[in-house]
Amino acid sequence: MLELRNITKSFGDVVANNNVSIHVKKGTIHAIVGENGAGKSTIMRIAYGFYNADSGEILVDGNSVSIKNPHDAISLGIGMVHQHFMLVDTMTVAENIILGAETGTSASLDLDKANLDISKLSNDLRLGVNPKAYIEDLSVGQQQRVELLKALYRDAELLILDEPTAVLTPQEVDEFFAILRRMKEQGKTIIIITHKLEEVLAISDEVTVMRDGKSVGNLKTFETTTKDLARLIVGRDVLLRVEKADAEPNDTMLEVKNLSINGKNGAAV
Repeated sequence: MLELRNITKSFGDVVANNNVSIHVKKGTIHAIVGENGAGKSTIMRIAYGFYNADSGEILVDGNSVSIKNPHDAISLGIGMVHQHFMLVDTMTVAENIILGAETGTSASLDLDKANLDISKLSNDLRLGVNPKAYIEDLSVGQQQRVELLKALYRDAELLILDEPTAVLTPQEVDEFFAILRRMKEQGKTIIIITHKLEEVLAISDEVTVMRDGKSVGNLKTFETTTKDLARLIVGRDVLLRVEKADAEPNDTMLEVKNLSINGKNGAAV
């Protein structure tokens, strides 16, 4: 569905993406992994139109496209959920979702229709989101679902999720993955930017590894391991388990004797 060919992007003297190519297949969950500064968020922001590539080509459904801004991306069926949510706390779920996407001449009619449409979207994916609830009354996990609904309300067929589990509890992560699987069953394509390798193996179909601004591996998830991914991420073998001897309860870990400290007035304290 989405193909990025030979994308290069620099910020001054810093090359954030160096001839990066990524192919995301329709109806799959594709993970983008790498260390901080590897270029994984930059390449996805290019796909969403936040940044413009210095060179390279973007294809959607096999057609070369120009994505100069997020509006272009949305019109092509691409949505993005950022790590830091873009919601107005004092507005309702529906008001946040239709903000910038209003239709018709009557705001009240738009909101009435939006409430119905959002309820249907929420029910179809079993999100449990009330369109009339205020954002400030929702948990972080629920707010993330609102961001998903915002993209789906705009007819997104491909969703880019930036570190989606960073703010979630373990239980919320399990619920979130169940939502992603239901979206996949409905034919949606999902890209996850992450550094959590166990989660990559649990949820994705394919994975692209970024290192130093380059794509250094495009793998089928079932054919790889956390050890393989870690090696690609850092460019060498990584010891994921540290062997330590059992601690002896009687061992002295820290001892302080005859310590004196003078205060500002010179007196001992």
